[in-house]
Amino acid sequence: MQITTKEEHIDFLNGILNQAKSLVAEGHTAVATLVMSQLIEIMGSYFDAKPMRSREQSANRFNTAIYKLFPIKYSKANRKSFLYYQLRTSIVHTLTPTCSVALKSGASDQHLVEKDEITEIYIGNLLNDTEKAVGILIRLINEDKVKLKKLSAGEIE
Repeated sequence: MQITTKEEHIDFLNGILNQAKSLVAEGHTAVATLVMSQLIEIMGSYFDAKPMRSREQSANRFNTAIYKLFPIKYSKANRKSFLYYQLRTSIVHTLTPTCSVALKSGASDQHLVEKDEITEIYIGNLLNDTEKAVGILIRLINEDKVKLKKLSAGEIE
């Protein structure tokens, strides 16, 4: 199947977001973080001119989404690509954060606060902010402010 229309792209993004929501609801913090990290990278791909599956774009795309779609506190926490390395790279490759991050369940005003050289990331806050970022991207898609790319996608049951 080819994902080409606005509606298909929106369904694609919402489908991934819904997977993350289900994982959070079931208490699968690490896997939910992995799905959201990948979604952040995918969202960043809407801001460049390269094909969706281009190689070696992971950091650029993740960081672009953080800077363009997320609250400013994410940009501040992402200095030197910190969030990219902690969330996207470490979680994807090992399903665990490094000792610089504490993944915590629930939500808190301490989200993205550094304590004793450990940044606390609350999965509830991350999910809420990711959902808002998807909403912003969907608005940009509907307003023709980002260029849609063709994406070949197989069926998943």
